[in-house]
Amino acid sequence: MVETRQLKVGESAALVELFDAVLPGFAAALVDARGPAAFLEDPASFVFGAYDNGTPTGLAWGIHMRSPNGRLTTYLHELDVREPWRRRGIASALVREAMALARRHGSARFWLSTGGHNDVAQALYQSLGGDRNPLGDVNYRWNLD
Repeated sequence: MVETRQLKVGESAALVELFDAVLPGFAAALVDARGPAAFLEDPASFVFGAYDNGTPTGLAWGIHMRSPNGRLTTYLHELDVREPWRRRGIASALVREAMALARRHGSARFWLSTGGHNDVAQALYQSLGGDRNPLGDVNYRWNLD
């Protein structure tokens, strides 16, 4: 059974382990060793991990952004699931967890972008009720209020 959970302050090693497993080479791209801790300490940032009996299988991370009009929006920057665990509902669970967090934080909108060539991702976001931006980049958004 795959479990999803939000990583919290103090779990820097778990964050590096998660990213290295799902997005190999992550540790090599760190600007400095304090990066993971700073990310987890930033109240605007969030990351969810998916685990199969403790093995990292997927991740979703993003940020909460406040616009000048005071409205809070949540952007999901990265969503990925390791190949052997794809098509098992993990990505859907991660997106739902991120949306639930956005609602708890008072976000009025949740959004993300994907490549125009990524038909699998587009099908996922449509299945979750996302409204595709009709112009420009392939963006999906959800009104949360």
